[in-house]
Amino acid sequence: MSAILQRFLLSAPRCLLQVLCLMAITVSTGAGNHPNIILFLIDDMGWQDTSVPFWEKPTPLNQHFRTPNMERLAHQGRRFTQAYACAVCSPTRTSIMTGQNAARHRVTNWTLHEHRETSGSTPRLLPPRHWKKEGLQPGAHPTLPMVLRDQWRYHTIHVGKAHWGAYDTQGSDPLTLGFEVNIAGHAAGGPGHYHGTKNYGNRDQGGRTRPWGIPGLEAYHGSDTHLTEALTLEARKEMTSAVEAGKPFYLYMAHYAVHAPIQPHEKFMPHYRGKKYPGTQLDIPEKEARYASMVEGMDASLGSLMAHATSLGVARETLLIFASDNGTLSLHARGAPPHGEGPNTHTWPLREGKGSAYEGGTRIPLIVSWILPDPSAPIQRRLPIPANTISETQVIVEDFYPSIIHWASGRSPEDGAGQVDGMDFTSALLGEPRLDSPLRGRPLVFHYPHQWTGKPSGGYQPHSALRHGDWKAIYFYENQAWQLYDLRHDIGETTDLSGQHPERIAKLARQLKDALENVQADMPLDRATGSEATMILPGR
Repeated sequence: MSAILQRFLLSAPRCLLQVLCLMAITVSTGAGNHPNIILFLIDDMGWQDTSVPFWEKPTPLNQHFRTPNMERLAHQGRRFTQAYACAVCSPTRTSIMTGQNAARHRVTNWTLHEHRETSGSTPRLLPPRHWKKEGLQPGAHPTLPMVLRDQWRYHTIHVGKAHWGAYDTQGSDPLTLGFEVNIAGHAAGGPGHYHGTKNYGNRDQGGRTRPWGIPGLEAYHGSDTHLTEALTLEARKEMTSAVEAGKPFYLYMAHYAVHAPIQPHEKFMPHYRGKKYPGTQLDIPEKEARYASMVEGMDASLGSLMAHATSLGVARETLLIFASDNGTLSLHARGAPPHGEGPNTHTWPLREGKGSAYEGGTRIPLIVSWILPDPSAPIQRRLPIPANTISETQVIVEDFYPSIIHWASGRSPEDGAGQVDGMDFTSALLGEPRLDSPLRGRPLVFHYPHQWTGKPSGGYQPHSALRHGDWKAIYFYENQAWQLYDLRHDIGETTDLSGQHPERIAKLARQLKDALENVQADMPLDRATGSEATMILPGR
């Protein structure tokens, strides 16, 4: 301390000294004590649409995709091989914002218009009567960015796909849901186009074309800037602003990629176009080359944000969560499967894909890491993530809410913050939870009482499911049928064991039925009677 400052403090009035002390406390407990948090969420990216294995061994698809920045993140952090989302996008995104299971928050399908149905129907069933077509709206529940903003002064940034509230509702604007900045987020869940030369789906340069034209990126219209790159550039600007303001930031980096339309990210196409799948003589189809280029473009964005945090000097204080909002697209829009295994096998060895009750529809990649791990950094001592490690703990998207609040503040959400179904999975992030941990014994509930697209077939029909330990029970409402799988020994869900284990399927079915009744979950409607379809227990 300088002599001048010492004389000033000695002569200062006591009240001024108190103010200075308070200011010093405020500075010391500001951004430095709360990590920056980036939730890097990909749209429709499957469990193995990456070079990072999320299984006991690499798959052929892991050898096909190029994601070096995901590899780096996994090497320095912890990956979860049994992480789950909902079967489609809006339910997952609402669960992240609220910590609630889709059966409770009732945004059980993708949203677009408040009074228009997005569900298909089946020969026997109609969509649920009361599901929230309007999507997530302000005031219903304290959202994750609201909690971070209001309790710990986080600068809350939304970049990319929102898809919470329907058009012409308040919830269509992320600024009403706790974000202080919104870049390109609106009601629609997919882009009209990925290319700046096509104005990201807007008819006119500088204009806006509903429903699919991306708003807020007019500066890039007419350019050769890919949508993924434009969003990354805007995110970097907002990171800079937050750091300059001395505030911790929560960046919800929600890419539109790799959602349809499947369009090339041209700078990465030479890695795939005209090439063969690694280790085979199979040509990579044009559409699969385009899809792989989109994945690599997403990975380049990840690397760009990590590099920018480093250049800003905040990499040690920045936590990054990488996840997807559902399983990979397979039933339509992708074309020929990658290795000729047959139709709808883009997720093999998992079964089916987005919209399905099976693992290909809900199992996702999940990595959590500091951008620059440093065990000596004070902020990391509170959350010492073990490097290059794997957790088999089962995690589901509603767990993000209590966990991120814990990581931001050092404590779990306060009582009275609303009904939260998710569990804080910090113990699984730092090691393996104790045998008596609630994380180990809880069931995971999936509820998709809709016909996603096309005609009912396979797992693509109204369903609910429950995973408990290694076992998974599925109920299909259309034909009132139960299925049972042992995922430890049958990750591809090839053998229905419900007939061989009647007591087990009966127990899991009762658990699922009780869980849905406890939250008064919406059910499909019987077309003939107009009443809610009833879940018929096995043996009844």
